[in-house]
Amino acid sequence: MLFRLMYEGAVGLITFIAVLLFGEPGFAAFALLALLPFIWRIKKINPDERELQLFYQTNNWALAFVIVALFILYKLSGVHIGEVTIGDYWFPLSVASVLIARGFIALLIFRLR
Repeated sequence: MLFRLMYEGAVGLITFIAVLLFGEPGFAAFALLALLPFIWRIKKINPDERELQLFYQTNNWALAFVIVALFILYKLSGVHIGEVTIGDYWFPLSVASVLIARGFIALLIFRLR
C-alpha cells in the first residue's frame, strides 16, 4: 500500500509541476496514473489488515488537506507563473495537490506506526 500511495504522490508532484509549466498540455501527466494497475499486478501486492487501516487513515487526513489546498489555490488564483494563471487551472492543481498530500501523509503514517 505504501508503494501505491508513494506512486500517487510522485505522479501528483509531476502533474503539479507540469501544469504550472505547460498549462493545459501538462494534464497529460495524469496519464501516469494509468500505469498503476499494471505495476500493482507485476508486484503482486496483497495488503494486510494493518495496511488497509493505514490506507483509510491516509484518505481521511488527505481529505482535511483538500480543504487547505483549495483555500490556498483560491487565494493564489491571480498569481501568474510564466504564462499560466493558477486560477485558470485550479481543478487539476487541486487534484495534483491531493495526490501529493496522500503520498506525503502516507509516508508519515506508515513510518510512524
